[in-house]
Amino acid sequence: MPKKTPDLNHLRELWLKTAKSRLRFELGGLAFAIQKGFTPEEYANHLWGKGAKSWMKKAAPDAGEYLQKEAEAFRCFYPEVGFEVVQAEKDRAELNMNDGCLGGWGKERWAIARSFGLTQLDVCRYCFEAFRVWAKQLGLRTVIGLQPDGKHCILRASRD
Repeated sequence: MPKKTPDLNHLRELWLKTAKSRLRFELGGLAFAIQKGFTPEEYANHLWGKGAKSWMKKAAPDAGEYLQKEAEAFRCFYPEVGFEVVQAEKDRAELNMNDGCLGGWGKERWAIARSFGLTQLDVCRYCFEAFRVWAKQLGLRTVIGLQPDGKHCILRASRD
């Protein structure tokens, strides 16, 4: 009997479900930390305060290398969000997140966060600090934020 090839649509649906589960896990951890009296920044420092050099496989990547690698990981973990590196130079890089952000995506972007009692501000504070502390390990500075249109975020990295 011939092997049945998995339906690509089915595999995509499973991956989207997995991505939502990963987001629930991360936001659930943030909600738990806040419930126990920690700030979003303290939780971000706890999770992301070490490991960046090992992940990058180098101690001091340039800004462009760093954001290219982040974009690759984001495309895997956030399949419903569009990621575009619009600038990737040695000392400065910029990545646009379209149709969502790392806190959620879709028509009800903040629904998962709200289900844990989190506000958009809680998630944005956590995200801002997570990138700051992660990039600092690599000698980089990051700034991330929701743009005035409320539809997309931009992550910028620069050499200290």
